Amino acid sequence: MRMRLISGILACLLITSTACSCKAKPTDTSSNTATKTKLRYTFNEEVLAFVSDGEQKFKLQDKGYVKIYGKSELDESTGTIINIDPQKTYHKIDGIGASFTETSAYLMAQMSEEMRNDVMIKLFDSEKGIGLKLLRNTIAPSDYTPYEYASYDDMPEGEEDFELEHFDMSAVNDQIKITKKAFEMNPDIKLFLSPWTAPLWMKTARDWLAVEQPKLRRDCYDVYARYLVKCIQGYEEKGVPVFGITAQNEPFTVRKWPGMNWTWNDLANFTNDNLRPALDDAGLKTEIYNLDYNWSNSEAADNIMATTMNTTQGIAYHWYSGEPEVMAKSKEYFPDKTIYVTEAAGGTPSGTLQLLNISSKICRSFRSGSSGYILWNMVLNPVGGPSVKNRFGESMDTECTALVTYDEDLKTVSYPNDYYACAHYSKYILKDAVLVDSTDTGEKSEYKLVNSVSLNPNGSMVINAVNSDTSSNAVIKFIMGDKVMEITLPKRSVVTLTWDANI
Repeated sequence: MRMRLISGILACLLITSTACSCKAKPTDTSSNTATKTKLRYTFNEEVLAFVSDGEQKFKLQDKGYVKIYGKSELDESTGTIINIDPQKTYHKIDGIGASFTETSAYLMAQMSEEMRNDVMIKLFDSEKGIGLKLLRNTIAPSDYTPYEYASYDDMPEGEEDFELEHFDMSAVNDQIKITKKAFEMNPDIKLFLSPWTAPLWMKTARDWLAVEQPKLRRDCYDVYARYLVKCIQGYEEKGVPVFGITAQNEPFTVRKWPGMNWTWNDLANFTNDNLRPALDDAGLKTEIYNLDYNWSNSEAADNIMATTMNTTQGIAYHWYSGEPEVMAKSKEYFPDKTIYVTEAAGGTPSGTLQLLNISSKICRSFRSGSSGYILWNMVLNPVGGPSVKNRFGESMDTECTALVTYDEDLKTVSYPNDYYACAHYSKYILKDAVLVDSTDTGEKSEYKLVNSVSLNPNGSMVINAVNSDTSSNAVIKFIMGDKVMEITLPKRSVVTLTWDANI
């Protein structure tokens, strides 16, 4: 029987739904005082339009690509009509990012200083690059590590270290160094940390991998919480602030790479009784996000959230199974909590389908309540590695793509479609942007045509739209106030439109 704990606990949390065209619930942007006048927004002729498809990558379109005219001239019998209401806004959009896995950090360290600086500019500089704003780093090894070790506190078999006297993060100096470089380029980055496994001596089975479903020993809950605190402190002592942490990456997984198995109830209890108190005792304001697993595990996420209302700040989802729209229900249950997608990796090769899939899922995630979207590896080599072999003699994982491909032999860098999918959402959606109400084109089109609209603090607006249809271009007519902005979005393409919308 499926667990239904949330049905009782959440009854008092649900709020009455209002008719709106986004999945999440709106926030009125007007002031509580009657004296403040609402800002007005409109289209103007100075629109920048960027399109990516099978041929062009984030290419600036000619001025004639966008047509702007009065609403009185609108022909509603053709095309897709999307109404935009900038007075109805939703959650903040914190941005897009990826993960400096140990493999990614290792490859960055192999580059020449000039090449590495150029890559960092293209990733994190908002003017010369795409301005990534989120990072999620692994705590110790994941399925993407070139090193043979299990944790920051490895001990010989039969020995333990409850005082953490042997704790040592020197193996990830490159990871911390490259993360610090990112913060120097953008101090507003939000960094998450996620562990794949506890030190082996803390586990019910001395196994690095998740294949046998080892768990955390009950008598090690406290020491593991202190271990995670030291991981955060290891970053912050080097000048790298840690915004958020998850207690476990993919807690229900069975894989041939590092992992540790939890029930949702045990994970909630550990968070309430051990992790949050340990962070508080250390004076750390680091936020905790629960689950860190797939959209298909939304019921577990909601159960954990309902049980940890006073100790966690939100939910972290992955994209590997399920659909992003389930997050809208989590946001409805917990309107004051924040949702992020903390891992999403496409398979090789990174073709047009990948561009469309990533772009569409980001769009749908924003509409469903997510404040940010983090892809997996920042950098991989052309064959999706390097990754150390597990005890079965297999490379743990080489099936994913990255934002950057570095060829160690040729000493060359290239940027797959993952990079350009991120560019469409990261370059022009600024810090403290909010999602704006717009007509939902997803469900009606079977998610072949999706859109999202963002409003920046400086009054600029951003429209993102994806046409995944394999046979037809999409004529789209955006209506805001008394004006219409019309574009033709080619089949299998992505567009970003941005302009100064202030009146």
